[in-house]
Amino acid sequence: MSYRLHHLLAVMLAIATLCPGDASAAQVTGQQLLSLCTANAAGGGNEIEAAECLGFIVGVADTFDCIEPDHGFNWNSKVDVTQPRLVGVVIQWLQDHPAAKQYEGHRVVGAALSAAFPCGAKTAGN
Repeated sequence: MSYRLHHLLAVMLAIATLCPGDASAAQVTGQQLLSLCTANAAGGGNEIEAAECLGFIVGVADTFDCIEPDHGFNWNSKVDVTQPRLVGVVIQWLQDHPAAKQYEGHRVVGAALSAAFPCGAKTAGN
């Protein structure tokens, strides 16, 4: 199986695990999100959990921007940034704000992206 197909299947499986009936983004805490996001550190861990992390963060990021804030958070979604960079921003923000690990995952993503990519700022290439 090619790497690309393997990766696609892993992402699809991760997304499927995020949607079991009445599940919501609020059921993932910052601590759980950090665990998922660091599960495949240096490529030697759990690819499924790492894909779940990526899917969660990108999914939340797609729900808000400068025009449509979410719970008071907004971010410059027009910035040229890769999906793995978004994950890195969230991981770093959680490491810099350990008390936030108890908060809902979608709020953690909102706070991290708002801090890293504020609306109105010139952040291209960040």
